[in-house]
Amino acid sequence: MRFGAGWYAPAMRRVAGLPAVYWWLWIGYLLSSLGTFVFPFLALYLSSRGIDARQTGLVLSLLGVGAVLAGPIGGQLADHAGRKPALLLALAFSAVSALYLGFVRSPLAIAPGVLSFGLGVSMARPAMQAIVADVLPPELLGRAYALLYWAANVGIAVSAWIGGVLAGRTWLGLFAGDAITTVLFAALVVFRVPESRPTPASEARAVGWSTLAGDRPFLAFLATHFAFMIVFWQFQFALPLAVVRSGFGTEEYGRMMALNCAAVFVTQPFTARWLRAIDRGVLLAIASVWVGLGFGAYALSSTMPQYYAATLIWTIGDVVGLPLVSAVVASMSPVALRGRYQGAQMLAQALAMVAAPLVAGAVVDAWGLRALWAGCVVVGFVAGVAHAVLGAARRRRAALAA
Repeated sequence: MRFGAGWYAPAMRRVAGLPAVYWWLWIGYLLSSLGTFVFPFLALYLSSRGIDARQTGLVLSLLGVGAVLAGPIGGQLADHAGRKPALLLALAFSAVSALYLGFVRSPLAIAPGVLSFGLGVSMARPAMQAIVADVLPPELLGRAYALLYWAANVGIAVSAWIGGVLAGRTWLGLFAGDAITTVLFAALVVFRVPESRPTPASEARAVGWSTLAGDRPFLAFLATHFAFMIVFWQFQFALPLAVVRSGFGTEEYGRMMALNCAAVFVTQPFTARWLRAIDRGVLLAIASVWVGLGFGAYALSSTMPQYYAATLIWTIGDVVGLPLVSAVVASMSPVALRGRYQGAQMLAQALAMVAAPLVAGAVVDAWGLRALWAGCVVVGFVAGVAHAVLGAARRRRAALAA
């Protein structure tokens, strides 16, 4: 079944202003996030198999490789084969890979499972984000993506607690739980989420990646988002190092991340509604500045209350900006290329995840942590200015088109 441009209007039952098909997708995503056990516990699992630190690092890097590949592959499948087949294929990859990892023991056997898992998990996002863009009018996209982001944060926070309990008892149960929640998500997609890809017009069949590569405003947006994400990913790479060098341990770092998740949990459902009247380019600029300031504040932190305060500063940018990125991408993408544009956004984020530790390591080794935090402030402000300029250009184009 395919839907036309206005299928979502009066015929569909709405909850909180959003159509039922969106909420089925949201419930499935939340269920899957509640079982996100593989990512946070994979390093511990590899250690329990007797794999040394060097091999563990190599195997974990395959998650990033899978994420880099997933954006273009997932976007291509979503536009070419359809949103629903692409999403189901990604979920199948993820579920089978998670279950496989629960049984294998040697690094050579684990490595392809990790690559496949990273590919499957990340490959689902372009299709899912394209479905949201297909079934909702543009003015609701910011709120819809924000609620998905909120569901992911809630799921990850809860799964970390449940996973800790399971990991102490059975590794197989941990991975099976991840697979089961993914299968439940797939079942909801099969029975409750119809195919939403618009029927391609004859002139749209000729466009593809070459159209995207020639879209200079979009490429400028991706470059700006890439710079922003290099700063944002430092919570995974440079921040743990800073906490340890300040004389604290993993428990204190965990509390900081719990604070971030709690702040997102409390504020995210409301901020999208409160901020929807503000231009997205302005909000992304504000988010970039706050993220830069938050990480920059770590240079002045030596006690845990100071670390907590700095974390709350960049969490403001997290809440305000990150959920809007998919909405901006959806507004810039041609209908026939929604999957590929969302896939390109994922590729930029994955490349930033790969680059962030490399940049952090080089800067810290050469000039120290304070130089890295100062650089985060500079990059945050530069990205903020770029987002403001690009947002103004989008407003001008929209006015001309109108």
